[in-house]
Amino acid sequence: MNLLEKNKAFIVKKLGFNTFEDYLKFPMYYEIETINACNAKCEMCTIADWQKHPDPFMSKELFEKIADEIIAHKDIVRVVNLCRDGEPLMDKGLETKINYLKKGGVNHTTFSTNGSLLNRDRALSLINSELDEIMFSIDGFTKETFEGIRVGLDFDKVVENVKNFIALRNEKNSKIKVRIRLVIQEKNSHEVDDWSNFWKPLLGNEDSVHAKAIHSWGNQLNNFMPARNYDNLTTPCTSTFSTMIIRYNGDVTICPLDFDFKHKNGNLKDSSIEKVWNTGKEFKKFREIHLDGKRDAFSFCAGCRLWDSDINKDVY
Repeated sequence: MNLLEKNKAFIVKKLGFNTFEDYLKFPMYYEIETINACNAKCEMCTIADWQKHPDPFMSKELFEKIADEIIAHKDIVRVVNLCRDGEPLMDKGLETKINYLKKGGVNHTTFSTNGSLLNRDRALSLINSELDEIMFSIDGFTKETFEGIRVGLDFDKVVENVKNFIALRNEKNSKIKVRIRLVIQEKNSHEVDDWSNFWKPLLGNEDSVHAKAIHSWGNQLNNFMPARNYDNLTTPCTSTFSTMIIRYNGDVTICPLDFDFKHKNGNLKDSSIEKVWNTGKEFKKFREIHLDGKRDAFSFCAGCRLWDSDINKDVY
């Protein structure tokens, strides 16, 4: 078996397909960016380089067009993540969007948040939306460390908001799964154990606490210092065979790390998910590079191991 056939077999096994061509049917995973703006300026983020948009919100019409096609393929779709580069709780219509998907029969909805805007009313609204999972990004155990990384946020307020959400979730007997994540970097690497020991007792058996190494945003993060180095890989990343990244304006980018839309596959305002997934030029190019075992020779993908779960294991 040559490398191309081995890599096709790798994709089949990793994604649970019957045949390699199954990936073309419809994307299984989604990141839908309903807002491209944030209330923080985290050190490990590319926000300083984001384009500024006069209206960074996804329109109701565009969201429902996207959601309706996802709902029509709900038997294939595994997860819809309602965020990408922005802070999703800045979108006051987020819960309505979650509920639209859930009423349509979508199996699993989730999003990631910094937790700073999560007051009691918003927490109740999320619980009532039928959200399946929420991930809180909390990158430090102490106030000094956290606020030095997540610039613009108040550590005490974030911790209080998250603890209150967990308590309210428990009080309401909600089945929302809570995940708490830390991005390991130079400023917080000495706090990982204390951070984990603080959060674990607050969570239930279905919840999780995990820490992951900082990444380079496709080798685009200024002054990047890797937490660890990896050997070269010839196996493909599964993202381009399984995941569709939809930006606030309908653009479909090749990868979650493509924050400034360098590698676009078209726009869903005037096309469909199915068509873009099968005909997108950047999808085709990236898939060929990865299947040929050349991922680490391509600058955007070099050294990235975010979706290689067997290699980049969570610390906890």
